[in-house]
Amino acid sequence: MNELFFPLLAGHLIADFWLQPTSWVLHKKENGWKSGKLLIHAMIASVLPVLFTMQGKLWWFIPVIFLTHYLTDLIKTSVKNSTSTFLTDQLVHISVIWILAELSQGNVKPEGLLQWWIYACGFIIVTNPLGIFTGIFLQSVTKTENQPGKIDSSGWIGILERILILIFVLSGHFEAIGFLVAAKSIFRFNDTQKDGNKKAEYFLLGTLTSFTLAIIIGISLNFILKQNLK
Repeated sequence: MNELFFPLLAGHLIADFWLQPTSWVLHKKENGWKSGKLLIHAMIASVLPVLFTMQGKLWWFIPVIFLTHYLTDLIKTSVKNSTSTFLTDQLVHISVIWILAELSQGNVKPEGLLQWWIYACGFIIVTNPLGIFTGIFLQSVTKTENQPGKIDSSGWIGILERILILIFVLSGHFEAIGFLVAAKSIFRFNDTQKDGNKKAEYFLLGTLTSFTLAIIIGISLNFILKQNLK
């Protein structure tokens, strides 16, 4: 497997989700190409992935990633936020990284950290990226006005749940996921009872979406790791 792709992906995910506050996203949306936050974000998103490769000869990735990331995010500011917009945006960013990795695969010395980077990407994905995607999905199907990019206490609970699920899947303990679902249902039962069926439906849909995505990531990670060990 391509040893360049996964450190590049990890750098992209950290830059796009961990190092981009909601205030920056709103600033880009309001100001478009005039937004200084858009420029700073594109710089971080282009430099960090290359740093993670630990390959100085790949410096030319930086202007390519910067330009494509800047233009993609600029276009995104002019369209409505939705699951399709989110997925298309990430598909473009990741495709650019994958193409660059494929073009340079035979020109760099492997660092022997492929397995570590695969794990890193999996655990990064189940934090903010899946949390934001779940929020956008719930907003689109329930017509709520919640800001999907904001991570509150419920968001942090969701992140910790998905991390636990990923650990359970990777270690082969699928039965533990059932106990996690049961425990969450018990703790949140009173809240859903107070606010009626709508609250219960929102809670159930959010939980199932979050858990399903985390399980899919875990299974995919196991598959990729098995392919790498062949």
